[in-house]
Amino acid sequence: MELTGVFVPLVTPLDESDSVDLDRVDTIVESMLAAGVHGIVACGTTGEGYSLSLTERRAVTSRIHDVVAGSVPVLGAVGGMSTGQALEHASVASHLRLDGLMLAAPAYSLPTPTELAHHVSTVVAAAGLPTVLYDYPQRTGVPFSFDTLDQLASNPLIVGIKEASGDLTRPGEITRRYAEAIDVVCGADAAIVEFLDSGTRCWIGGIANLLPFAHVAILDPSSRADAYNSIAPVLTFIEAGQYNAKVKAGMALRGLDVGKPRGPVTAIHAVTRNELHALLDAAGDWAPELTTVSL
Repeated sequence: MELTGVFVPLVTPLDESDSVDLDRVDTIVESMLAAGVHGIVACGTTGEGYSLSLTERRAVTSRIHDVVAGSVPVLGAVGGMSTGQALEHASVASHLRLDGLMLAAPAYSLPTPTELAHHVSTVVAAAGLPTVLYDYPQRTGVPFSFDTLDQLASNPLIVGIKEASGDLTRPGEITRRYAEAIDVVCGADAAIVEFLDSGTRCWIGGIANLLPFAHVAILDPSSRADAYNSIAPVLTFIEAGQYNAKVKAGMALRGLDVGKPRGPVTAIHAVTRNELHALLDAAGDWAPELTTVSL
């Protein structure tokens, strides 16, 4: 699996009863494909995978897989709080024969570097799929340290790492240490230009749900500066807090209602929504209405 282009960690739409709206999944996927994205991640952080039951995860992932129908790669996100839960998540991806996994560290348990490496190796071996590690210690409580990566770099199924740690020295150091084994994937939306300048070729960014055209344009050197400068205030605003709620609100502002976030997260207040609306309007043609499909 080649890690290039924009992969969208798809939002999970919810109806008024807080149930997953599978028909709306179809609409979102088709909207992203129409915008020219290069891949999709099912049930990641922006997809509120942490809040989904295993049954919901299977249903959402299966629906994405069916609508994409092989047109772009699909990764299944894997998280949980134990190796057992991660194996359940990974089994969804392997059963559907997805193109790969995006594997986060288990939350709350705080494994040692060696324990984390063993956890990853166990899950990857069971799934048998190319795997992008997901380094987001602000959420999981544990980083993919270089001690851990040293133990994993020789595994041919580990092909990349999504860097969302906030430490902008890591992408260059990971490339220096593991250039032949592990590709760096941008997981810090507002820092995408720095990642691209360091050689990154892939961006897994949740705000692509809202601004897919601009994300694709930023990876093109000919349109990068114009697209990035136009949407940078939106990226910074969303990354400042209430990320998932702001992404969902922004999608509604651009014509694609995907419902509210699942509790304990709540919808943004009117003042915040108005700020977001103004920033999207200021982005002009780089923040168009999202393509919708009649249901």
